[in-house]
Amino acid sequence: MRFLASTGPYLATEKKNLTLLQLTKCETFFEVYSKRTIKTRTNNYNAYPTTLIACDKVQRKTDKKFKWIYWSMVFLALGVISSPTVVSLFHILIAIPAILVFKDSYKEVKIPKSSWFLIALFGWGLISAFVNLDTLVKPGKAFQELKFYLFGWLFIYPLIYFAKNTSAWRWRRLLQILSFVIIVGFFVGISKAWFGFDPVKWRFGDYHIRSGGFTNYMRYGYASSFLFLLGLSMYFNREKIKNIVSGSKLIWAAVIFCFLAIGTAQTRGAVLGLLVALPFLLYRYRPRIAKGLVGLGFLFGITVVAASFTGVIKNRFINIKDGSNTVRMSQFYSAAMAIKDNPVLGLGPDQFSYNVPRIKKEYDIWAKDYSGHAHNIFLEHGANYGVLGIILLFGFLLVWFIEMVSMKSAFGWAIASYIMAFTAAGQVELLFDNTNSHIMFFIYSLSQALRIKANEDFKL
Repeated sequence: MRFLASTGPYLATEKKNLTLLQLTKCETFFEVYSKRTIKTRTNNYNAYPTTLIACDKVQRKTDKKFKWIYWSMVFLALGVISSPTVVSLFHILIAIPAILVFKDSYKEVKIPKSSWFLIALFGWGLISAFVNLDTLVKPGKAFQELKFYLFGWLFIYPLIYFAKNTSAWRWRRLLQILSFVIIVGFFVGISKAWFGFDPVKWRFGDYHIRSGGFTNYMRYGYASSFLFLLGLSMYFNREKIKNIVSGSKLIWAAVIFCFLAIGTAQTRGAVLGLLVALPFLLYRYRPRIAKGLVGLGFLFGITVVAASFTGVIKNRFINIKDGSNTVRMSQFYSAAMAIKDNPVLGLGPDQFSYNVPRIKKEYDIWAKDYSGHAHNIFLEHGANYGVLGIILLFGFLLVWFIEMVSMKSAFGWAIASYIMAFTAAGQVELLFDNTNSHIMFFIYSLSQALRIKANEDFKL
């Protein structure tokens, strides 16, 4: 009988080695049967001499829905840290199959508890938007900001469908595409920051001294730290996922460049997130190192406080008493005043930054020339959606974290560490920009899809 792989047919009538790559590049996943079942998790498959090997396809669907979902993820990998235009195709392509899969499976798939918080945030955001409709600045954009809460829940369904019908080869390709973009983005960023030359637009210009990859240095620095954390978890579990990552130097190179990007972007909040999340992640694999990092983090904190008050050290990672933090504190205070004035419904989605000049003038708050966001995920939600917005966001992150830890798996632990990093970094930066919103809500949808797929028996 024939073993069908993308590298060609294999006739297993005599002893033949079928490598892991040949097995995983099949259009669909195969289980191989001989005198006993041998799964493709092994490095090589040695067929017994003169034994016919029956290679039966597990019933998997690669219909139009599957292909649309796959290509949406391709555009996500291509554009999430490089282009808002390219990454927008992720939502466009996956929306229709998401609705179709949801229609077919909503009775079988129980809505996760954390998703109820997202649904509530979406609903409360709509109420806030309609009540504040007369004062909304750019109402179209305001309503559009709410889509991530809804999509975070809705996209669980197509990702379950994809996970049940895909192959390791496709996961590998998606990771390789993302890895390639990460590496190219690193060199584009340092080219602009260090040499003043943009290789994408092929021109010289006056660029920020902090590397921003393809986009803005703040989004790039935070995204790089989160991807590094997840990549490090993949490294610790490389034996378990070797059918996806084995032999791919591109993937491991991208993890290294993510770490380097934190330094070139000089993003202190990203470092804060890692200082909180790394000990948690390492506690599962290297508990002694994790405990050492906790001690180093404590010493680093003391150094930062001392350096900031004495001014002996000027490095921006150590001395935080600078202009940017003075501005950040003014935003914290302005957001608090916005919550005090609008505790129930807030100002409306994405409205805080437009109201900052008025609030600072009314309360005589310093840094009046700065009118950006709140630099804090909870204060931003409180200013835009009222106190309930803070409660719903905190509830979402907490319940999601509990769901992941409850999985008692390496995957759940990795996602839990990401949630810790996101929450910690979110105390000094608004991480609901286009890049980090796509990353977080995709990770959320995927984590729930794989959790449900692993724990529940249902048909899609």
